[in-house]
Amino acid sequence: MYMPSLPPLPIKRLKQVVETLYDFGFEIWVGRLKLKYVVPLHKRYMRLVRKDVVPCPLEEYYGGKVQDVPRRFRLVLEHLGGAYVKLGQMMSLRADIVGERIAQELRQLQDRVPSVPYADIKAAIEDEFDRPLSSVFSRFEQKPVGAASLAQVHKAILKDGTPVAVKVLRPGIEKAIRDDMLLLRYLAELAERHIEFTRRFHPIDFVNEFIEWTNKELDLVHEAINTEHFRSLYADSANLFIPRVYWDFTTKRILTMEFSNGIHLDDFKGYRKMKSSRKAIADIGMEIAFRQFFEVGYFHGDPHPGNFFVMSNNTLCLHDFGIVGRISDDMRKELIAFYINFLEKDGEAAATHLLRMAQTDERSDREGFIRSALDEFESWFYAPKKGARISNSLYRVVISGVRHGVRFPSSIALLAKSIVTMESMALLLDPSFNITQRLRPYLTELMKIQLKPEVIAKKGREFLTDSFQILEQLPEAAQKLIALARKGEMPVRLDIEDFERIRNEIDRQSDIRILSLVLIAILITTAIMLHIQGVSTILGIPFSTIGIIASIVLGVQLILRIKN
Repeated sequence: MYMPSLPPLPIKRLKQVVETLYDFGFEIWVGRLKLKYVVPLHKRYMRLVRKDVVPCPLEEYYGGKVQDVPRRFRLVLEHLGGAYVKLGQMMSLRADIVGERIAQELRQLQDRVPSVPYADIKAAIEDEFDRPLSSVFSRFEQKPVGAASLAQVHKAILKDGTPVAVKVLRPGIEKAIRDDMLLLRYLAELAERHIEFTRRFHPIDFVNEFIEWTNKELDLVHEAINTEHFRSLYADSANLFIPRVYWDFTTKRILTMEFSNGIHLDDFKGYRKMKSSRKAIADIGMEIAFRQFFEVGYFHGDPHPGNFFVMSNNTLCLHDFGIVGRISDDMRKELIAFYINFLEKDGEAAATHLLRMAQTDERSDREGFIRSALDEFESWFYAPKKGARISNSLYRVVISGVRHGVRFPSSIALLAKSIVTMESMALLLDPSFNITQRLRPYLTELMKIQLKPEVIAKKGREFLTDSFQILEQLPEAAQKLIALARKGEMPVRLDIEDFERIRNEIDRQSDIRILSLVLIAILITTAIMLHIQGVSTILGIPFSTIGIIASIVLGVQLILRIKN
């Protein structure tokens, strides 16, 4: 009998996980993971006798032969609870890895957990603050306003009369979750080692990413920092409310923030009471989303309707910042370029920009991915179905990448899903909402901003600073090169004539760089002066004209230098 060497795992929990997989028909998976020995003999015998549970291997599901896998997989995760529900919720955001049908099924996962008794919550708070609950809050409601698998939220009032929402980690949850995470990593390692089919999904990477996210969710200070970050980004927004964090009453296990009085997005009867308009809220939500995705590259990672409240006078409240996404400036520029080309119906350029955001290697079918993307885009361009959404086109292409060995960073997959969710919520509130009509002028205006002289000047200053740093480092690098040559430690030996030619070439290249930098600086300055109509002059000659002449002279010198 095969018995793999086990790391120090919670064996009781491992047994429960394996038996649950087996009970719901995943016995083939259990066998391939080399864990069948964990299943009691009587269960294996009964499976041989009874035929009411049909096995469902993963390959056959993805091949279309078995249709019931998503539902059974969801039931397994719900039955196991804890980290497995959180894993399923993360999978629901990663259709690019698990496929849209499984992701859609897993979106039904709910944290069906009973709330922690008030006595335990009270003890946890007093232990964390090291003082009686009554010395922190003048009132603390015993019944939670929300309960989930990791934490629950209670309404309270501070000593100064401020109403607050207090989020408290469930006592003992950290150890339970970490035991589950240890098991999940072990199962991922077994899958990647023994089941070749799973390797294209990179289970170890996926579980490691899940562990990283969950560890952040277990640290409420991390969520508090994210909340304050969003507050600073939208400090000038009159229509967005983000609760303030009360740091004196916030720790790793307790988050205290401003209480927000509002209604859920789908409480349509309550809009009149709040003096708010569904159409206005839809517009505000998409404006916030556009700014997150295209301007700051920092966005709410799980913008489902439960994380929004509608407040009075067309104010939208956004909360629960446990999961946030980030994309780099380069990624953000590629995303903007993708949408601009998409709106211009240039499918190939749009697909190319999308591919630049992905991770590929020698096994990736880049051409196949672009063909698949073009099919999706062109069906939207020329034969749009009723109810077709621009956000779905991006999302479907991203989740198709795994078939072609094209992997998108989790931030891009998260962003694609977030765009779909935000558009869906806007349509829920305003069925006439058209994202294309709002996206085109928004991106046009964004490009105008990027081309403003002051923005160009700022980028020019950054370029000059970086370039001068390189020039400053060049002599030191040359000295190190000479020292290595003298010691004979260079892998390639140079005779003195070769080295002299290299030194001369370095000097020539330095001159070219300096002239280039001066030329660019003058051009940028000239552009700004032209923008302000050349109000400054010397002997009646505008600075802008002098700048152009100087640029021409330096340009000629630069060309001569390059030719020599």
